[in-house]
Amino acid sequence: MKFNQTLYESLRNTALKYPNRYALLFMNRYMDYKNLLERVDDLAAGFLEIGIKKKEVVTIALPNVFEAIYSFYALNKIGVICHMVHPLTPVVQMSKYMEETNSKHLIILDTFYHHFEKLKEDKKIILATPVNEFNKFKQIGYKLLNYSKLKYIKKHSNVLYLKDLFINKKINEIKIRPKDTAFLLHSGGTSGEPKTIELSNYSINFLASKAPFIMGISDFENKHMLAVLPMFHGFGLCMGLHAMLMFGGIDTLMPKFSAEEAVSLIVKNRINFIIGVPSLFEALLKNHEFHSPSVKNILQTYVGGDYVSNDLKNRFNDVMEYYYSNARLLEGYGLTETVTVSCVNTLKDNKEGTVGKPLPGIRMNILNMKTNEFEKSNIDGEIVISGPTLMNGYLNDKIATNKTMIEINNELWVKTGDLGYIDEEGYVHFKQRLKRIIKVNGMPVLPSEIENFLMSFKEISEVAVIGIRDELKGAKIKLFIVWNQKFESLSIEKIKTLIKENISYYAVPETIQIMDELPKTIIGKIDILKLEKMQ
Repeated sequence: MKFNQTLYESLRNTALKYPNRYALLFMNRYMDYKNLLERVDDLAAGFLEIGIKKKEVVTIALPNVFEAIYSFYALNKIGVICHMVHPLTPVVQMSKYMEETNSKHLIILDTFYHHFEKLKEDKKIILATPVNEFNKFKQIGYKLLNYSKLKYIKKHSNVLYLKDLFINKKINEIKIRPKDTAFLLHSGGTSGEPKTIELSNYSINFLASKAPFIMGISDFENKHMLAVLPMFHGFGLCMGLHAMLMFGGIDTLMPKFSAEEAVSLIVKNRINFIIGVPSLFEALLKNHEFHSPSVKNILQTYVGGDYVSNDLKNRFNDVMEYYYSNARLLEGYGLTETVTVSCVNTLKDNKEGTVGKPLPGIRMNILNMKTNEFEKSNIDGEIVISGPTLMNGYLNDKIATNKTMIEINNELWVKTGDLGYIDEEGYVHFKQRLKRIIKVNGMPVLPSEIENFLMSFKEISEVAVIGIRDELKGAKIKLFIVWNQKFESLSIEKIKTLIKENISYYAVPETIQIMDELPKTIIGKIDILKLEKMQ
């Protein structure tokens, strides 16, 4: 298996080997590898035609649709850095992201244009229409259904349609060094502060190559992965999408999770692997149709991105066992700084209460936080990771990069900011995050980002954010505010709207508690632990 190549080259190798195999399934429409490669090649030529060049940064803010796959691999083919962003990112934040990454092109769904229209003055906006591959009836239905959003699109020199960029034209091969930065993903970093992470083709290909080991299967022909985790998510990008295309499997694309649709696909044997956040598996269990012999079609499932209760795993595994499926709900552990997963439990090798053993080729250790020396078995410390999946660094932040990536015994290690230990059998035990990140439906919410934003308002004197465990969402946001008595207070709804428009939908607090003052530690910092204990 070659890691020292681009993701595009990996896809091309599969397409040349299995041209007639199905590669993608979206809205009951299959696409084979031959046609997928042709579309990617044609779009790559089109991107060059409009002046996009190697080493430039293009922002992709698309859900999992055909056009997202075409764009991603086409840009990768010509050496463009793909900047992956949540499609629901507020325009203020999107503008900030694009300035920080020096990105001049934004690819979005046409139905999202009204959200980002103001960016057209100094950025080029490329609009994707997800029904272009379908018949005229579906296209007409799409236009009628979304007329209220599509009516805002007017002819403008900086607004292009993706469908117009497919050109049947051969292009010269562009030489790309696989270990150079090829992808930018956003994360909370290991400190809980917002960071843009640089990843390479090499790191993603290496991790994707572990799919047979993780899934416990060597032949992926006609095997479907539920590709519902988004491409701006390391696990979704690498394991949910690219790994299947590396091994000749099928990505069943789902832009937004629907338990009803997922169960329907499982019944039709169009979902064999599922990776997702806890709330996804809770939704499946609550669907009565899921409890049927059809679950025998499920070969393996993985859950991550948030706290996973033993109760959830037991209930899911009971259903699998009852209907004679060998699949079990297993956990792994990783972070975007290492692409995603670094250790996993597998069907053949797992241990309750752990996040599994390091993947082949990945090294994990426990660091004494005072001496910076490795600990022995069963002793707590900071989890550190080394191997080919390490990031190239944080974009434009050498100080943070040097704090997170450290050299020990001539090897480079990533400090995770997480507390844990490794037992005498080699299983990794994750205990708690040293950093402050709250996962809402598997999406990272950074308390510091909300706090810093709200403290810019003169009406607010103090603010603190905590996460409260929630069975459905994993966690929900709670906000504590102390008003500045010199000014009139903002309304609760106004605060929620401001957070939604400027940070993200996931960062909107479920509850806001007004306080006279916030508890402090002995050194005068806001006592987050005390606020959490009050709940």
